[in-house]
Amino acid sequence: MPRSSSPRFAPLFFAFLGSVGSIVFASDRGALSGVVRTAGGSPVPQVVLHVKGPAAERTAVTGPDGGFHLAGLEPGDYALALDAPGFLLSPSAPAPVRADQATALDLTLLPAPVREHVVVSATRSEATTSSLGTTVAVLEGPRIAEREASSFLNLMQDVPGVSAARTGGVGAQGTVFLRGGASNFARVLVDGVPVNEPGGAWNFGPQPPFELERVEVVKGAASSLYSTDALAGVIHLATRRPAPGEPTSLRGEAEAGSFAWQRYGAGTSGRRGAIDWNLGLQRLDTDNEGPNSGFRATSGALSTGASVSPRSRLRLLMRADRSRLGTPGPTAYGRPDRDASYDVTGVVAGLSFRHAGPRLAHEARVGWAASDQLSRNPLDSGSFLPRAGDQAAAFPYADFPDPLGFQNDTRRLSVGYQADVRADAGNLLSAGVDLEHESGELGSRSESLLSPTRTNVGAYLQDRLSVGRLFVTAGARLERNDSFGTKAVPRLALAYRARGGADGTTLRASAGTGIKEPDFFQSFGTASYALGNPDLEPERSRTFDVGIEQRLFRGRARADVTYFDHDYRDQIAYQYDFATGRGTYVNLGQTRGRGLEVALAASPTARLSLSAEYTYLDGEVRVSTNDFDPVYAEGQPLLRRPKHQGSLSARYGNERFSAGATLVSVGERTDSDFVGIGLLRNDPYRRLDARVHGRLVGGLSAYVVAENLLDRRYQEVLGYPALGRSLRVGLRFQSREAGRP
Repeated sequence: MPRSSSPRFAPLFFAFLGSVGSIVFASDRGALSGVVRTAGGSPVPQVVLHVKGPAAERTAVTGPDGGFHLAGLEPGDYALALDAPGFLLSPSAPAPVRADQATALDLTLLPAPVREHVVVSATRSEATTSSLGTTVAVLEGPRIAEREASSFLNLMQDVPGVSAARTGGVGAQGTVFLRGGASNFARVLVDGVPVNEPGGAWNFGPQPPFELERVEVVKGAASSLYSTDALAGVIHLATRRPAPGEPTSLRGEAEAGSFAWQRYGAGTSGRRGAIDWNLGLQRLDTDNEGPNSGFRATSGALSTGASVSPRSRLRLLMRADRSRLGTPGPTAYGRPDRDASYDVTGVVAGLSFRHAGPRLAHEARVGWAASDQLSRNPLDSGSFLPRAGDQAAAFPYADFPDPLGFQNDTRRLSVGYQADVRADAGNLLSAGVDLEHESGELGSRSESLLSPTRTNVGAYLQDRLSVGRLFVTAGARLERNDSFGTKAVPRLALAYRARGGADGTTLRASAGTGIKEPDFFQSFGTASYALGNPDLEPERSRTFDVGIEQRLFRGRARADVTYFDHDYRDQIAYQYDFATGRGTYVNLGQTRGRGLEVALAASPTARLSLSAEYTYLDGEVRVSTNDFDPVYAEGQPLLRRPKHQGSLSARYGNERFSAGATLVSVGERTDSDFVGIGLLRNDPYRRLDARVHGRLVGGLSAYVVAENLLDRRYQEVLGYPALGRSLRVGLRFQSREAGRP
């Protein structure tokens, strides 16, 4: 009996010894944990870290709070490598791991010579662009400041896939076309708050490039996250926030130049304990060029936050703009209107609360956007016969005075909640709900105003998954809209790291669908000549793109090429019935935008940076929405969207002196004079902008800016001459306590 029992218990005995040995061995091991943040202090989830030490390589993926944890590590020094080719980690020194101890690290993402970006709007939480299959372009604060653009629209011309057009000088009506979409096909966010008018319209003309930390342009349908308006993509403007550790600072600037240009600004920013703030004010006056084209604007921006706890933060953001613009009309064809004007008052406010833990993060937000626009034309300036060279219209152009003006006062209240859950290593699930209430007072003030309201509710689900070198983002949204009912919109994006390291290669692809609600007049209009249609379907889009990013020369150069194909369907058109003498709106139009985007960037030395962007757009009207104007006929190129557009920028300098230049080239495009002359093409143009900055003494610096340096004469929109050469000189003061050079 004893001899037979020994073999039976021997395996159990050795298993017991092995388990005890493993416990003893594990007790000699250590752990490594930490948090990955941006240079601005925001934690970054879904960052892949490769940890190399005495044993085999381990991989960690950060959670909703940007944190990671690796246990059971053999004692020794461990090197951390980031799976994002456009970033470096700080500190970069190996991390020591000791037995029976946990080593904690606070890691910061620093830009490589040609930087990558951390964006928010592509996934509604922080994400590195190399982990996104979605195409995103970013203009960061230093580039915006160095550009010294007189208008926000000038910045947009540096973004591939984006074209912009403006009816005259600074402050004039300005539109942005994203990948061949119409001017109301992009969701516009200011600090996360949706600001589009109901129906998607947004006038970029009065928007100054003021107190901006960055601008994110997400390309491709994004209704799976943002509901209506995001047929072609998202444009997100983020207000500047103070950097971590930035003490209290004061700043001021004064600028003067051509066309009676005067601009003054002042601000303060800093951190005190748990509170941070940034406040800026600005006043701009210019006569532009020509009679009754002056622009006057006052702007303010506030961003302030408070740490409620180590994991919880409350943030308040506010922006306000008030402007008046003279609107002389299409002066290239005849006399100016000397009394017409356009007043705009805009307010955006947002409050958010976020609590982030290692496995779960919550964010609640509320936003308010109001835009009060009033077009006045009190006097009859008389008629004239439009002329362009030796061509003349067949009929006179008449003025239509409206003494009380036309009002377009719209408001949008938005409330939302989002939860980010780390399901397992490499898998981040986001779920959220949004409610938006839209209202307005619209129409001629000499008549009864239209006072519609609309409430929309949506719920979305998104999964961000990393498997080795593959990054997947998949999501869908269910939207209940007061005008068109309930619709579902999905999106899928893939990014594959074909080769890592400083000279990494990333392949990406994305596909999605978008929806856009009708505007208030299309749904609720009461005029007999334009009766609203309550049965309108949403305008829709189906978008697809595929691209490759290649980094070269040990990270000092980057080439990015993207092919896109966007199909815009069920576009709403006005239809007039001659038999009944009534007009209404129907889902009729279809257009297509497909083409190629190329973005190149290089930093050969620490002082020299170069960038180039090019867009080829094959845009076409597939089903016409207008039977009266040949510019909208089937088969025609899309209105005011050039087939070829590009820019080339260079900057050289250091902390004390810098010089830069940008050449913008816009090709021929379809347009219309809309006054009966019959012009259907707008000529190409090139504009050269240049600037020089120099530090004088202490925190005082001076700069000189030239826009349209070669004094080219052109029209971004037919009939509205663009500004000629302008020169501006400015002084800027930044208190040295800001910690900036």
